[in-house]
Amino acid sequence: MLSWIEAGFEPPKRQLKSSQWIGLSGRAYALEQQDIGDFVLNGADLYLIARGNSVLWVGCSLDLVAEPAIRLRFRKAMARADGVFRLPRPHMDDERFSVIADLEGALPARIDQAA
Repeated sequence: MLSWIEAGFEPPKRQLKSSQWIGLSGRAYALEQQDIGDFVLNGADLYLIARGNSVLWVGCSLDLVAEPAIRLRFRKAMARADGVFRLPRPHMDDERFSVIADLEGALPARIDQAA
């Protein structure tokens, strides 16, 4: 009997889910939900690590390289997290810092706000 690999089949592609979060400013963010078991920090893309409705950490891989204190917060967040969400890299560094500050106090949008 052939395995699915030998038969030329590919596993089904995981469908990416979008999740709406509302920042402190009231701005809505469409974040891409990641699988917490196998996600990888990708360059300057921003990641929100959460437990339920609480944001535990927001940042990118560049932040982890630059600051030991941020690495410690990231490790603690990963130990408690039940969700990881990705936001494509903002175009400018100033915008990145603003988005991080806005998302640190974010909450998931209610269903009637998500549209």
